[in-house]
Amino acid sequence: MRTLAGIRGRGRAGTFRVRAGTALAALVLLGGAGTAVAAGPGMAPGVTAAPTTTTAGGGATQSERLAEELRKDPVYVSADRPRRLPRSLSPKIAALAERTGVPTYVLALPAGDATLLALVHDRLGKDGLYVLISDNSTITASAFGVDVPVDEARRIALYGTPYGAGPLAAFESFVDAIASGHDRAAAEADELHDRYHEHDKPDLYISPTDRQNQNLLLGLAVVVLPGLVLALGIRLSYRRPGRPRPAGGKKTGNEKAVGGPRSPSVVLDKGPAKRSDTNPGRAPGKDPAGRSGRAPAEPKARPRTGWPAARRRGVLPVTSVATVAAVFAVVLSAPTVFPQTIDSPYLDVTRADLDARVEEVAEGLATGPVYQDPSAADVLTGADLPALRKRIAELAPKGPVHVLVTPSDSDDESGGDDGLLLALVHRRTGQDGVYVLVDPVSGRITLETFGTDQDAARRFGLLPYDVRHPEYRRDGDLRVVPRLDRTLDAVAAARPSKGYDPAARDTELPPLHDNRLPGLFSSDFGPGIGLGIMLLGVLLLIAWLGIVIARAVLERRRARAADLSPPRHTVPRPAAALPSVRQLRAWAAADARELTGQLAAAEQDAPGRARAWDCLDAAGLLADTGDEATGAGDLAAVVVLSRAGLDALRGHLHSSLCRLNPLHGEATGGKVPGWLTGLGIGPGSARLCPACRDALRGVARGPASREHEATERLLRLPGTDGHDRTAWDEAGQVLPAAREGIEALVLRARESASVQ
Repeated sequence: MRTLAGIRGRGRAGTFRVRAGTALAALVLLGGAGTAVAAGPGMAPGVTAAPTTTTAGGGATQSERLAEELRKDPVYVSADRPRRLPRSLSPKIAALAERTGVPTYVLALPAGDATLLALVHDRLGKDGLYVLISDNSTITASAFGVDVPVDEARRIALYGTPYGAGPLAAFESFVDAIASGHDRAAAEADELHDRYHEHDKPDLYISPTDRQNQNLLLGLAVVVLPGLVLALGIRLSYRRPGRPRPAGGKKTGNEKAVGGPRSPSVVLDKGPAKRSDTNPGRAPGKDPAGRSGRAPAEPKARPRTGWPAARRRGVLPVTSVATVAAVFAVVLSAPTVFPQTIDSPYLDVTRADLDARVEEVAEGLATGPVYQDPSAADVLTGADLPALRKRIAELAPKGPVHVLVTPSDSDDESGGDDGLLLALVHRRTGQDGVYVLVDPVSGRITLETFGTDQDAARRFGLLPYDVRHPEYRRDGDLRVVPRLDRTLDAVAAARPSKGYDPAARDTELPPLHDNRLPGLFSSDFGPGIGLGIMLLGVLLLIAWLGIVIARAVLERRRARAADLSPPRHTVPRPAAALPSVRQLRAWAAADARELTGQLAAAEQDAPGRARAWDCLDAAGLLADTGDEATGAGDLAAVVVLSRAGLDALRGHLHSSLCRLNPLHGEATGGKVPGWLTGLGIGPGSARLCPACRDALRGVARGPASREHEATERLLRLPGTDGHDRTAWDEAGQVLPAAREGIEALVLRARESASVQ
């Protein structure tokens, strides 16, 4: 099997893969007549190639076919993409090309590269600007014998054309850059490159999905904005609760105004007279209390704290007008905020555009069984055609067989339906047989039969997947010829199957894309209203909760500011063996505040002022970490130090603290009893406060009773989780130093704060 020779180029989504044989590469190196510009940044410049003769067997190469088309017209638009770039745009493209000021030849193809332009130039033999408008509106250009800013113009077209603008807009941007000259084009190209080479270009159009999102947003806005205005107006329309009723209001018979016109009213409720005289014969209208000699019952006064909230006049009408205005504002501003009406450039695609390729294929098949699209790459060379035609002639009883080499894509007349394209060709030619479609871009092979009464299509469908679709190869070789041979083998093996392939097929073309966007206030506008109602409810609930919380916080602060009395402690502080962190924090703050005040009022030469100052300094170092971060041990140490400072100002300079509970203060009650050291609370030199000494002396003899009493009086502090408790001499790093006295505790506090 011979391999394909010549130039093959294929591109998808704006990228191109260039592949050439060894002989062609040698010819390309001899060129150099112009500067080529690839489709994207960083592509190598194009080169020219020496002309080659027609390939063996009489088949023309792609460059020869395109050169022949350019001899007829300097603008050639392929018929393969009528839905994206219809052939009817040729006059507009030609008018734009004239603005370059130099001879310009334009090719609009599904795929191509700068090498193809060089070969077409060599076949055509005319200097000028050669431009290729390929798939995805990509511009490739090469200049031969003319001095124009090709590279700069290509960069301007690449970075300066918004996404979705279409191939005609990209070509217009390219032409304007060519006409502007080298200096201006270079400056604009550099500016656009710096702006967009690392960032996305803007989209010129929005999609139908974007319009759905816009309608959803409009549904939200038309509910939420007026709803918030209405809720705010209703809230402002109420007077503040508790405001007294204005003077001059109507009074009932049981009410009596007390005070001035702005004083709150007091209800005097006399109630029923309680009397012992039950004589039913007393005269009506007389005072029963006066008749019985009793003093009338003293009226009961009930002060009214406030009247029910009244509405402010004029607020609700203004709110209603503002709500309606908000609705109209959303509706009227929507076309201005969302002015888009189409989702792609408008293309006036005619029926002639849709029929152009089918006409060309039918004319080509009228001269032979093999048709190669002029704009398609050379997947079948002149060397391959004689053997292929001979093989097709041998299969005449099965067919006849027709081979079409033309691209199939969603932008063609069939919308990418290979079977529909073949049905259109069959209807136009009027010849039953086997039709084989070879896509030169993707390499896909499709087979359809029309009126042959053979099962060739079924046998083709049973072929391996890699026969119908090419395998990926690093060199980009589609291996069309051997795969096409396997396809024809399936045709040769076909067997009669009457009625299997009727000649009549549906040939209705898919409708053209309607680029009009759905209207505003349609599609998702209704769901947006429903979502807006839910969102409005959530916002109002959040606002209500915020108001309630803010009021509670303000009232709590006012209550705290009004309550100037010192905090009450449910447990007497000297006897608290199991204090909470909250109690310790309150004691520490109160004692430190008291020590600060008394130290400031003390004389400079007061006897205990030095120790009190040391205690206050150490307590301040422990409290510097903040209330929330200070542990129970450090809080207890602050309390001990503050009380020791207060005792020092009173003249008590004892350094030892109670061994069971240092919060008890000075240990003036003597040493701990021997049995207490046996319980692990010692050593024997430790001392107790008088209260602990008296309590332990009154304990009945017995280890259990003594241990219980000692445990009850031992200070235990809560752990980090607030539940587990630890003996004070093991709580934290500072408080255990109190076992050695006040001086040791002060020193440990300073060391913990890294203060010398």
